[in-house]
Amino acid sequence: MRGGGDQERKELFTRRAALFSGGVTLLFGGVAARLYHLQIANHEAFNELAIENQFNSRVLTPLRGEIVDRFGVSLASNRQNFRVLLVPEETSDPEEALQKIANYVELPPSRRQRILREIRRTSGVNPVQVIDNLDWDEFAKISFARPELPGALPEVGETRNYPFGPATAFVIGYVGAVTDRDLQAEDDEGERVLLRQPGFKVGRDGLERTYERELRGVAGEMQVKVNAHGQVLDEYRDDAVQPEQGRPLALTIDAELQAAAMKELEGESASAVVLDIETGDVLVLASTPAFDPNLFNTGIPSSLWRELNESPYKPLLNKPLGGIYPPGSTFKMVSAIAAQRSGIRPDHSVRCLGRMYYGNRYFHCWKRGGHGVVDMKNSLKKSCDVYYYDIAQQLDIDLLADTAERLGLGQSYNLGIPGERGGTVPSREWKRAFYAGSPENQRWYPGETLSVVIGQGAATSTPLQLAVMAARIASGKQVRPRMVRMVGETISPQPNFADVEIDPAYFDVARAGMDAVTNEIGGTAYRSRLDNPDWRLAGKTGTSQVYRITAEERAKGLTKPEQLPWEKRDHALFVCFAPFENPRYACSVVVEHGIGGSRAAGPKAREIMRAVLKKDPASLPPIGPSALAAAGPAGRRGRG
Repeated sequence: MRGGGDQERKELFTRRAALFSGGVTLLFGGVAARLYHLQIANHEAFNELAIENQFNSRVLTPLRGEIVDRFGVSLASNRQNFRVLLVPEETSDPEEALQKIANYVELPPSRRQRILREIRRTSGVNPVQVIDNLDWDEFAKISFARPELPGALPEVGETRNYPFGPATAFVIGYVGAVTDRDLQAEDDEGERVLLRQPGFKVGRDGLERTYERELRGVAGEMQVKVNAHGQVLDEYRDDAVQPEQGRPLALTIDAELQAAAMKELEGESASAVVLDIETGDVLVLASTPAFDPNLFNTGIPSSLWRELNESPYKPLLNKPLGGIYPPGSTFKMVSAIAAQRSGIRPDHSVRCLGRMYYGNRYFHCWKRGGHGVVDMKNSLKKSCDVYYYDIAQQLDIDLLADTAERLGLGQSYNLGIPGERGGTVPSREWKRAFYAGSPENQRWYPGETLSVVIGQGAATSTPLQLAVMAARIASGKQVRPRMVRMVGETISPQPNFADVEIDPAYFDVARAGMDAVTNEIGGTAYRSRLDNPDWRLAGKTGTSQVYRITAEERAKGLTKPEQLPWEKRDHALFVCFAPFENPRYACSVVVEHGIGGSRAAGPKAREIMRAVLKKDPASLPPIGPSALAAAGPAGRRGRG
């Protein structure tokens, strides 16, 4: 029995040993086969892959295109930006790395959390901007301490600079950080990669936003050698594909005149527009108060942002394009031309006694004692409301609306600046649309025409439209404003404006009336005339009502507009053109709550036009394609 058991155990051991030996043989055979596959059979393929893994492709971000005025003066350029990036692959603890950086520069906890979220969002693949726009001392401290700051990368990049600050804020706009919405809206993967670069900014307002594609430029590429941990060992700059700087823009704006207009409007909530009548070039587009676009580039404090939003002077509103005002008496030229189109002769006279009874109430003239007998020209010179109440009874509202539209009101001109509004030119069709849900209010009543004919009621316009109106009256041409003269080397063609489809003779009375306003004693803006006979200025004052003083308030002694709070005072307007005999420039000025056009807007328009006529920018050669191409050499910046 015992001998048989030993034999069985020996046989069992032998079988196990055989199985184990076979398994070991198979295992080592598999390893050997795999080693043969990796090192011999596919040696060349895996060797190439290993070499490729030594190198990464890094994006070289392009410089943004320059923006210059009509003579090449820089309005938006690029400047050095001392900044610090965090390279997640070079630190095991980004949170600790940020804490160490905060010992040298101000880095609030909220900012650190945003940076950490950005690292998580991008999976730590790309460097993340920690802080930018450092001064030299801060940058030097970080650079000196770099050995103690794992992952920190001080570098000199580029950022946007606006030399004229608030003066051109509403023309140029500003740039801001890339958002998730920007990335989602981008279809091209290469562009998305560019947008993800640390500190990269895109246009957020104004021409910076509209011409984002042209200004952005084309990214370059550089190969870098990395180790197994992704740390950069070497950069191959000689073989890099250099980025292409964005295309430059040359505008119609005259930076010198723009600054002069802003200074003239300083202290007011106001706007001014100056046009070249022959070309439509916008020489001045001023809005006060304004913001400094450099602050949006570097990071605006929340307290200042709140202040800008809550200010009654609306410093974030582009008033020339987005400000909507009743045109007041500046509309009377439209009414005078429409009256002639309806058959009313220029010698039609009315006796103004200070008011006129119509329907069941009195319509008052601005001059309580009246103007006496006035014809069409003198109705403009003295801005007599009663004269226009009289012709309104013979004037169809749709003809008046048609005339206003032909003279440029109620239009949008697409200057490339977001936020432009169209205003309102009242008509029967407009009222039907406005009261679409209330049929009983859709009928047009003749009494409404009495308000519209003097630029009140539902009539509204923008300062840009008023400047276009003045230009069309001065020239009889369909002047259309433009803001951009050149994009890169592409020049906008010189416009050839067609005639306004109105009998040219009808403009003569309007021009004569505007001339009398500023150059004849008794004209409402006689004090705003220019003393140089070669600069004869023709204009028209306007006052648009904001608040109607009630009979009860008058009984309590509230009779003067100065007694009202600022926000209830009337707006002051003025439109003009010059020189009278050979019109070249048109201007509009609106001073919010300035009480009267002759008082607040006329003198400012006179000084702005004095500066324009003295310089006469139309007589000077604007920048050409070759000079524009040299407005900022192509370059590269930043780390991939």
